[in-house]
Amino acid sequence: MELTYKRRVYILILFSVFLKLFLGSNLEFGNDEVYYWLYAKYPDISHFDHPPMVGFFIQLFTLNLTFDFEVFIRLAAIIPSAISVYIIFLIGTFLKSEKAGFIASLLYSISIYGFIIAGTFILPDAPLVLFWLLSFYFFLQTIPFNPNPKFTTKILLAFLFAGLAIYSKYQAVYLLLGIVLFVFIKNRRWLRSRVFYIGFIFPVLAIGLIFYWNYSNDFISYKFHGNRVSFFSFTLNKNSFIREVLGQILYNNPYNVIMLLVMFVAIKRKQFKINTNITNLFLFCALPLIFTTIYLSISRNTLPHWSGIAYLTLIPLLGVYLSERKKRIVRKLEIGVLAFSFLLVTAVFVINKGWFLPEDNEEQKEKLGRKNALLDMYGWKQASQKISDILKEEILTHLGIISNRWYPAAHIDY
Repeated sequence: MELTYKRRVYILILFSVFLKLFLGSNLEFGNDEVYYWLYAKYPDISHFDHPPMVGFFIQLFTLNLTFDFEVFIRLAAIIPSAISVYIIFLIGTFLKSEKAGFIASLLYSISIYGFIIAGTFILPDAPLVLFWLLSFYFFLQTIPFNPNPKFTTKILLAFLFAGLAIYSKYQAVYLLLGIVLFVFIKNRRWLRSRVFYIGFIFPVLAIGLIFYWNYSNDFISYKFHGNRVSFFSFTLNKNSFIREVLGQILYNNPYNVIMLLVMFVAIKRKQFKINTNITNLFLFCALPLIFTTIYLSISRNTLPHWSGIAYLTLIPLLGVYLSERKKRIVRKLEIGVLAFSFLLVTAVFVINKGWFLPEDNEEQKEKLGRKNALLDMYGWKQASQKISDILKEEILTHLGIISNRWYPAAHIDY
């Protein structure tokens, strides 16, 4: 009996969860993860650089750090990611068919951003992706069409999840920006709908909590991000621009990015026909964030994963396009998922066992291991045990630690 696409997506999700549990239990925390662990240790209504949702997720999945181990903490990313894959499937199914939805879920599963950064590691992106996709799913079923009383629950849910997305990571304001631009430019009938304005209560509440925390803490988040992000800086940073563009291609998988470009050309030439309003909603909600991060990289140091959620938003539309034009695409993508999984398992042994790595022959001990990014996730437990033995011998029970950077300070603290 041939499996339905819905059953296939269940198998894909189950396979992904087990793979992520393997990764999550065999890799030590990276620099960011040990830092965001502090969000759960010291919960608040906001924090220095991000809203608090990732900390709340960690508290939930560890029973308030009762199970304070890497794999339990990473459940706060693994479980939401499993739900996100299913939402991608639902969006693709809504657009065309279960086949399109399954193709979209496979595309999601070969994305480094979707599978690893937001799906395995503990970062604010884990709750961001979940709530953004939930919000977009409900907006997709309402905003492209004329206002209707039967849409009331869905539009309110869309705004609720948008507010939770903002309370996860600031990038989520781009989702609301896309909705507002779409309504003003493509479907102004919603401007006469009372429920459209009522829905903004949820995002405004999230923004209000963040603002109140900053008001009580010298607006430190705005000062910090203001130094990192500037729309009006005209100094050229060539290295940052190249790193951003190449990073976006790598993080979102070169295949996905190339096929998205092919799809955009097909849309431009009217060779890919789908409801125009629906297509425009995808573009309004995704492209502004992608273009903003590329623009900022011209003058500032940016990180490629900042725009990752925008690429994931486009994945269901790409699933529809591929389902219509690529023969045997499902089988090829399933093989791609298996190959990607094999690379991830191999990466665990590269990090933990040093497979295929050249020997570090640096004679100066101060420089030993420098610029080795893999050491971010290896060796901390060994160091902890050895240093703990020394501290016990010296009876140093209250030792202060001073560091000039948040990393390795967070790793040392953890």
